[in-house]
Amino acid sequence: MRQTNKPIPEEIQEFLEMYKQLLLEVLPANRVHGIYLYGSLALHSFDPDTSDIDFITIIKGRIGKKTEDLLKLVHLRCNSHPYGLRMDGCYVTLDQVGMVYEELEEYPFFADGKLHKGHYDLNYITWWTLQTKGITAYGEPISVLNLNMKWEDVQKTLTYNLNTYWKEKLERDMCFFYDDWIEFGVITLCRILLSLEYRNIFSKKEAVARARALLPAQYHPILLEGLRLRTNPRSDSYYHSKEIRKQDMRRFVAFTISYFNETYELQNSI
Repeated sequence: MRQTNKPIPEEIQEFLEMYKQLLLEVLPANRVHGIYLYGSLALHSFDPDTSDIDFITIIKGRIGKKTEDLLKLVHLRCNSHPYGLRMDGCYVTLDQVGMVYEELEEYPFFADGKLHKGHYDLNYITWWTLQTKGITAYGEPISVLNLNMKWEDVQKTLTYNLNTYWKEKLERDMCFFYDDWIEFGVITLCRILLSLEYRNIFSKKEAVARARALLPAQYHPILLEGLRLRTNPRSDSYYHSKEIRKQDMRRFVAFTISYFNETYELQNSI
């Protein structure tokens, strides 16, 4: 099941080579265990116009302030490239591999064009995707990482997302007035549905397309609206009123929380 040598688009390969060279200019090669890709590249759904380059770079030894400053310099240089601002990922040490953010102290991560320190995107879904679909861009193969993620671990993250994160958003539904929250909500909930149904991780576009066959027709307009915002946001909305769209989104979120818990026998809390 593990595949680590999937093809990467040529223009991404060229950018990753640049990133690797810049990284090795500031850190000795024996400190860089590997650069690994997950997300849309690993799922064969990379869109050159919208997708991020999701990565985990594993460093040997402690990542202290000096190392963080060097990583900032790497990304400052990468940001001169069109794909530099699209990087989205984390830096962890070899002994932190497979750990989720609740178990970790703050670590460096790159998002929105800047290097930050905190907790970001290291959950069971990330590690499971890396384990089963990930790409080795540089360094030791993924098999050497000895990841041992099980689907039950992934389901813990899905359950948390549904019963904690989205329940909170449902209680504060003003966010559903905004396009980005409609897009994010529709896509995320469709991906949760497909993951629960097929025990796999799906790309954003595929998840929405396949979810339509599993969900009642009354929710299809909000699904189409979310997909429109993802693929062609300048096109006409399926709704004439943002208030009606907000109410549709709220009903969709409430339905999915109830339906997923009942159908897939999820725990109400984790």
